[in-house]
Amino acid sequence: MHGDLAAGDIGQVVREEMLPLDRNYFRDGATLERSLDRLDASWTELSKHLQGDGVAGVKTREAAALTATSRWAYRSALARAESRGMQRRRDKPAADPAFDCLFEAVGLDTVSVHQRAIPWGAAAV
Repeated sequence: MHGDLAAGDIGQVVREEMLPLDRNYFRDGATLERSLDRLDASWTELSKHLQGDGVAGVKTREAAALTATSRWAYRSALARAESRGMQRRRDKPAADPAFDCLFEAVGLDTVSVHQRAIPWGAAAV
């Protein structure tokens, strides 16, 4: 993906993985994994090859932000192996009380998701 790599190429990958309802709303583990493979590859290429000054630099930072956010969202969706709120998993159609918690996605080159207890007194959504 390098050589003629441009921020627009990365943006297109993000759109292809995040916008279609069959990938982002009607989710399942296998589809999330395939999307993450593409998003992770885009992040790697972006990190290694994409730079810029001025307007090109702004577009590069925008592509990085979109890719990072997408990767955090999909890693979190995989960690929450249930359907709840806006998360609809075809492979996990019911809510699971084990996931009455918060999820925190962190990292850029390597994204990890940590499960956290809901602070006392806060309502679960």
